[in-house]
Amino acid sequence: MEKQVFEQWVMAETLWWSCASEKPEMILQSSAALQSLFDRALSRLGDLTGNGETPLLHLKVREIIENPLKDIRFVCAYDTNQGKLSFQHRLKFFEQDGQGVVFAECVDVTEMVQLEREIVDAQGRLSLTQLYERQALLEEQNRIIQESYCKQSRFLALLSHELRSPLLGINSMVGQLKSLYANDVYLLERLKVINLTAEQMIFLVNDILTYSQTEYESVTLHPRRFSLKQTFDYVKQLTKSIATDKGVFVSLVYRGEQDWVFGDSVRLSQILINLIVNGIKFTPMGGVSVEVRQLEQDNFSFVVTDSGEGIEEDKLKQIFDPFTQFKTEGATRTMGSGLGLSVVKHLIDLMGGEIAVTSTVGVGTTFSFSLRLPAAEENGHGKIESVTTHAVETDTLHYRHAKVLVVDDSKINRMVLSGYLRELGCDVHEAHDGQEAWNMFQQHQFEYVFLDIQMPIMDGFKVMELIQTLDHHGAAAQLKAVFAVTAGGGEELIPQGKTLASLGFSRWLVKPISKEQVLELLDSAQGCAVAVQDKADNQDEVVLPLLVDEQDDADQKTEQAGRLVEDLQHIPAHFQNLFSPFVEEFKQNLVQLEQALKAQQWHEIKALAHYMKGNCMVFQLQVWVALLREVEQITQGEPDEQVREAGIQAHVDALQSAVKHLENHQVFSHNSAKDN
Repeated sequence: MEKQVFEQWVMAETLWWSCASEKPEMILQSSAALQSLFDRALSRLGDLTGNGETPLLHLKVREIIENPLKDIRFVCAYDTNQGKLSFQHRLKFFEQDGQGVVFAECVDVTEMVQLEREIVDAQGRLSLTQLYERQALLEEQNRIIQESYCKQSRFLALLSHELRSPLLGINSMVGQLKSLYANDVYLLERLKVINLTAEQMIFLVNDILTYSQTEYESVTLHPRRFSLKQTFDYVKQLTKSIATDKGVFVSLVYRGEQDWVFGDSVRLSQILINLIVNGIKFTPMGGVSVEVRQLEQDNFSFVVTDSGEGIEEDKLKQIFDPFTQFKTEGATRTMGSGLGLSVVKHLIDLMGGEIAVTSTVGVGTTFSFSLRLPAAEENGHGKIESVTTHAVETDTLHYRHAKVLVVDDSKINRMVLSGYLRELGCDVHEAHDGQEAWNMFQQHQFEYVFLDIQMPIMDGFKVMELIQTLDHHGAAAQLKAVFAVTAGGGEELIPQGKTLASLGFSRWLVKPISKEQVLELLDSAQGCAVAVQDKADNQDEVVLPLLVDEQDDADQKTEQAGRLVEDLQHIPAHFQNLFSPFVEEFKQNLVQLEQALKAQQWHEIKALAHYMKGNCMVFQLQVWVALLREVEQITQGEPDEQVREAGIQAHVDALQSAVKHLENHQVFSHNSAKDN
């Protein structure tokens, strides 16, 4: 083949393009082989890339023009009539007829690029698989650690409990010896030391026991009628010996009229003793003063002030953290676990209060908190107890065959309320949302309606608004009363300037629902009612669990599941089979709650928490109700989304732990067996 012919063949069959360096965007030549790959004419540099801009191509052309001797190679992809193809370019610069020319030799490397991508993808998939395996390994290790931690916590609680009995025995024997040898100064001095040591050990064991229960989520309150004055005297006597030994004083002053109240006196004593002992610990001279004031009928403020060394501002943020101990000169002679203030905060939170601390270095520290302690009569019959524990005497035959509509999005709540009404002989119909309720109301004539306020599709207020538009001689002719059902906090949903009565409702019905409440509401619609407790936010505070003797309170034989067993005994027998479905639904709700949390769907989280809270109220799970109420508040009250998410996640974790604890208890197995 002649050289000229060969050169013509090479120039036609190989892939190349060239452009003038002065105006590369205007002048472009290409080989026939390259042109055949495109459906468009290649007359400009931009024609190679078509509609898609490729800055790399222009940058490389400019680079070879500025550096003619540089070896420039790169890969660029074009849209061709054979699809997207990748070409390796090698640029050369030369002069022809006094004009600069950029020449690009192209090689199709599409298969190599695809292979490279597949290798990268395979490596990525391998890395992802390794990551998943690593995550699974870490989760398994974390599970083992958590199980070990729970076992240790349970052992610590058991050990602390076992230590209390001999310590209390020592104190009892010391008291007897003091009486027998009242005139022996030498012996009394040594008995005093034994008594002081035993009391300090009891305080320490109490803190360890309470903290371990906190970690295991089994701290429970045992409200009962008790005397504030007797409790304060008891606290003063217990802390007096410790204060006297250190040469400081303890003063406790009560400025109030009410003496007998409902609450957990043992936990209140533990709070005050911990705060007083903490003050003594950091007070080298002076003392600790406690002032209790009755702010309102049921509200009390507690202020504990010491004249100690004070706490620096940066340390105040850590003061309620477990195992926090500040080393100071004044505290070196007093024992402590670093748990006291952590226990105090947890107990006050559990009792519905909030604690604050202020301090000035060299002056002293003040702890202040408030608690709601409902008044009780001295004869043993408290006002609150009479609302929730005394059956209402009424003529239940009066409601036989009464046509009643129960509306609630919770199946559990509907079954409970409908069960009570059917026990009274009512003809009960059920609706699971507002729209279904409205449809049923137009088809039937009901005498009473129990209408949940917060529901999907149509809320209770909207249903009530539609009911009021009806002719009272038609579908609403038999209607005697509509009751607003709420899990608490319903008043805040009422439009501004309106009242429950102005919206057409007769009364509130606050969950958890009891048969006595239902009777009282029905009687109220007949004009013969005993007053109904209209306190939405505080209803869970007036439901009293089974009382235990104050001396046995510390025994803690009834853990969370045990308290649930006792609470379930107050529910009619045919409601017991609701407990297993409740737990199963609650577990599903927790999954939905976590999914909504991951998506940061705050409105959905609030709605789910409200729904779950209502179900928990049916079984009087007060701690669960409190957690879910806090979740509702966090969704609106915390502006920082990360803090909000962390706070809700902590509550979800606590609820998941509670469910597992409940499932492990024999009551769940027993109820499940009955269901089958």
